[in-house]
Amino acid sequence: VKAMALWKRVGAVARYAAMASPLAATSAVMASGVLQAKTADASWTKMRWFTSQANEHASDFSSRVPIKIYQYEICPFCNKLKAVLDFCKYPYSTVEVNPLTKKEIKFTSELASEHPCSNYRKVPIAVVGEDLIPDSSNILDAIVEKLSKENDEKSKSLCLSAKDPEVRGWMDWADKELAVLLFPNLTRSFSESYEAFSYVQEVPTFSLLDKYSNHVAGATAMWLAQGKLKKKYKIEDERAALASSLSKWADALDNKLFLGGSSPNLADLCVFGVLRAVDGSATQKVIEDSPVADWYKRMRELVGERGGARVAREAK
Repeated sequence: VKAMALWKRVGAVARYAAMASPLAATSAVMASGVLQAKTADASWTKMRWFTSQANEHASDFSSRVPIKIYQYEICPFCNKLKAVLDFCKYPYSTVEVNPLTKKEIKFTSELASEHPCSNYRKVPIAVVGEDLIPDSSNILDAIVEKLSKENDEKSKSLCLSAKDPEVRGWMDWADKELAVLLFPNLTRSFSESYEAFSYVQEVPTFSLLDKYSNHVAGATAMWLAQGKLKKKYKIEDERAALASSLSKWADALDNKLFLGGSSPNLADLCVFGVLRAVDGSATQKVIEDSPVADWYKRMRELVGERGGARVAREAK
């Protein structure tokens, strides 16, 4: 019975290949309009909270505005937000969304039609205090606003950098040019696609059936959707395109430790966060062989690895 249910689920996903994959779905975020965050009733929350890597500072939770992110582990936009919070040691929690059923964000269908999250079926979605916010750009603005009230100089300096037009330009570049290259790189073969989707096996809230159906169907869907995305964005060689973008970022760094100079600014964290989505995959070698390899290593030392953050959350 379980086997039949598994293959029925796989078949259903294959029919909707372009939308079944976390990376394919998050690539659609870039085409979304900017939405205004509004206050929302968070009484619907039922998922247990995982603690993030930053929650070694969990004692600060009571005095800080709580942040919860509904995510896919390999979503570049979700990783961008987590990189900022990890760097600032700000406590947050994550809820892993099932890519097939999306049951964890089903509550959006119950929201009033005028709410910006009404029927919103993409990630990230975040609860920042009492505000329920869609779209990573809007969420990041809310996070920056909260960080600006922190007492440490690192957070204050980071928030000030958000007002710099150059920084904002590179943040926009990370979303619209860099992130779109990751999906075709992670899914250029079925084996690499299967590897990218292996994270579902480690999600403690997924049932055994959820894990295997998501792993098989998700990998298949991602692999099938790869060609469409390459055609849409006119990508001929995904590895060469990513290497070219990394060289562009290296030119911006201009031999500095970080774009922000001696310490990262918000653009450093956004670019790193987007790239951190490929940690542990074959695509990571493109970064390691690029002119930004040393920068990426410095950022990882300051922020942490994506896999390490996941393990720390799920261990709680």
